[in-house]
Amino acid sequence: MIVDGKSLARDIAEVLKQSIAKCPKAPVLGIVMIAPTAETRSFVRIKKEKAEELGILVIEEELQANVSQEEAEKLLQKVVLASDGVVLQQPIPSHLNNDALCASISPKKDIDALTENSAHTSPVAGAVQEILSAHEIQTKGVAAVVIGSGKLVGIPVAKLLRDLGAEVVVMTKETGLDIKVLSKASIVVSGAGNAGLITKEMLSKDAVVIDAGTSESMGSIKGDVDTECYEYVRLISPVPGGVGPLTVVSLFKNLVKSASCP
Repeated sequence: MIVDGKSLARDIAEVLKQSIAKCPKAPVLGIVMIAPTAETRSFVRIKKEKAEELGILVIEEELQANVSQEEAEKLLQKVVLASDGVVLQQPIPSHLNNDALCASISPKKDIDALTENSAHTSPVAGAVQEILSAHEIQTKGVAAVVIGSGKLVGIPVAKLLRDLGAEVVVMTKETGLDIKVLSKASIVVSGAGNAGLITKEMLSKDAVVIDAGTSESMGSIKGDVDTECYEYVRLISPVPGGVGPLTVVSLFKNLVKSASCP
């Protein structure tokens, strides 16, 4: 079965619309980009389109690549004060202290959950949870593999699965893929950003596979999981149209919570 992330996201968005309609004022999303790439701008465009659809206001600021840490922190604080929730769109230039910038966002307004102190669930972890819940996937005591250990996917998803009772093994570029362990996993979540990294020979037919990795290949967005797996495993979320739409609405769920909408 192939997960229809767009359909699930539409259902969640309808609930959010009802909540936003009851707010005393429209929630405000703040977005800060620093030296954005074409891919970064695409992600921001998707967020802005969804915000407009939901009735959410957007404050967008952009900084050039040569910005100083002090200038970046100053602008970020301005956006934090004017918003209900803030996204510091990743990645940012390497000369900036990303951890310090993220830490300057108050926990309540850190809707991307980029710090441990955030009051919110990571949007990608929220998307994974929505998929597992919608398809009634058992997690307690099952073997799970998370590929990648980044802040946006690997770390929060591994934590989510452990919290749900799964026995989690994390595989990274440094450790390599342990095919013996991977092939026995009941749940596999990949956020490596390496097109076609996972082939059907590496997976169990009974596996639930959630592809949260994206990369560009020959002008199109590809996932970590080879498309030959789509008709092979028990359940799979595709790229595009799987985790992506659910990640966006999970971000807005966090924003609505931060804005204290009913």
